[in-house]
Amino acid sequence: MEIYAVKIMNISNEELNDLCSTLDVEKRCKLEKYIKLEDKIRSLIGDLLIRTLINKKFKIRNKNIIIEKNQYGKPFLKGNPKHNFNISHSEDFVVCAISDTPIGIDIEKIKQIEYKEIAKGFFTENEYDYITRGDAQDQLKNFFNIWTLKESFIKCCGTGLSMPLNLFSLEIDNINNIRLIHKLGESNSKYYFEVFDIDSEYKMAVCSLNKNVSSNLVMIDQQSLIKDYYKLVLDGGTF
Repeated sequence: MEIYAVKIMNISNEELNDLCSTLDVEKRCKLEKYIKLEDKIRSLIGDLLIRTLINKKFKIRNKNIIIEKNQYGKPFLKGNPKHNFNISHSEDFVVCAISDTPIGIDIEKIKQIEYKEIAKGFFTENEYDYITRGDAQDQLKNFFNIWTLKESFIKCCGTGLSMPLNLFSLEIDNINNIRLIHKLGESNSKYYFEVFDIDSEYKMAVCSLNKNVSSNLVMIDQQSLIKDYYKLVLDGGTF
C-alpha cells in the first residue's frame, strides 16, 4: 500500500490547455464544465496523478489505462481487479492511495461549520459524544476526524453515500485504535484505518482491508508530476 499527496499550485492557461489536449474526450468535457479554475486544476492533477502512479507501480502503458466507475461512482482500473486505488481532493491537496486490496481515502479542509447539527443528523450517538469532547477547536477537529474516517470507509466499500452514514459507527479509543461497529452492534474487524494530519488545516483518513495500513505519506511536487506525465504520454512507455 502506498499513499501520495500533491499540493496544488497554479497552472498557466497555456500549460493547462496543453495538458487538457492529451486527455480523452470524456475527461476534457468534464473539465470544461468546471466554472472555477481551481476546481479544474484539482481534477486535472488528480487524473495525472492516477495515471502516472498506475504506470509506475503497475507498469501499464498510458493507452491501456482505462479508468471506469461502478454504479456508485467509485473509480477502478478496467481489467485489473487486483490493482486498487482511490483518490480525494480538497482545496490545496489531491491525495491518492494504491493497494492490492480495496481502499478508500478522504481529505477535508477544516472549516468553521455547524458541526454539531451535521453530527446529530448524520452520525451515531457514540460518534456525537466523541466529537463534543474538549473545547470548540478540539470538537471541530474531532468532527473532521470522524467525517474523513466515515468517508474513507464508504469509499473503500465502493457504495458512496448510498450507504447512510449512521448505519455504522466508528469507536475511537485513541487515534491509533479505531473500531468499526455495525448499527446492530456487530464489530467488523476486517477494516483498518489510519488518520493523517497532512497539514494543520486538513484532516485525512484511509480505510483498507489490509491490516498493514501505511502511515507513510509521500509528497509529490506538482511540477515534477507534470514532467513525469508528459514523459508518459510522449514516450508511450513505462518508467
